[in-house]
Amino acid sequence: MKAVIAAGLGAWLVWAPRVQAEPHRHAWFEDLANPPPAHEALDERFEPPQGYNRIRVAPDSFARWLRTLPIRVDRMQVLSHAGDPLRRPSAGIVLMDVGKRDLMQCADSVIRLHAEYLWARGRSDEAAYRFTSGDRTRWADWVGGERFRIEGPRVVRSKGAARKASHSSYRQWLDLVFTYAGTLSLARDAAKPAVTDPIEAGDFYVEGGSPGHAVIVLDVVENASGERLALMGQGFMPAEDIHVLRSSKAKDGVWFSLPSQSGEWLDTPSWRPFAAESRRRLH
Repeated sequence: MKAVIAAGLGAWLVWAPRVQAEPHRHAWFEDLANPPPAHEALDERFEPPQGYNRIRVAPDSFARWLRTLPIRVDRMQVLSHAGDPLRRPSAGIVLMDVGKRDLMQCADSVIRLHAEYLWARGRSDEAAYRFTSGDRTRWADWVGGERFRIEGPRVVRSKGAARKASHSSYRQWLDLVFTYAGTLSLARDAAKPAVTDPIEAGDFYVEGGSPGHAVIVLDVVENASGERLALMGQGFMPAEDIHVLRSSKAKDGVWFSLPSQSGEWLDTPSWRPFAAESRRRLH
């Protein structure tokens, strides 16, 4: 899937970087330059539109963790895994390694954020994802020494030496997940909330296919009438920086209207509109 993003959306957002007194140090920072590039938390970078407030979320929830995502203040240009500049509708770059291989694409970016949340909350033993084949891989089994061999459409498992339960090993396991998972497996295997269920940060919209695409809800605001808007994020092809989406159709350039019933659609700038029924959730 190679998308050409229309340029010239015009002036959409004016921001000035603020310096965090004590930036949150995420586990993947060990794979970045030391010290990491200047950044600020997502909830500091993007303020709610006038008349809206961030919805209340549980302290240990995925939604709360997403608000701590580090957003670079030095650039908004999206780079590929090879360092090539890409034309993308970016309002901000998540300060996170992409890897050196073309693996962490759109669906993989959703998985990566969810997996990093589990790691940050000390719940990595719960990390488990399915390949497109339907086979399930668990971080706990990877640490225990599980190996895979691909034979045509089959995944053959074997037992080897145990691995370190370190974040660098976790990152290696995620590269394996990225290799064999995708939009098809996410659309098929992730939980499907009812269309009328309230939309939460961490929910994502996915169209399974070859190609397909996925975008993730990064934060949600609400007004007194109960209307919810969301910050949306994505990775894409080739593997590239996860970025916050911007659009001339979004409020303040970044807060997207959300579908709340069947027949409504989420319109994002890099892909055709997502049906309300395409929303999914990882637990």
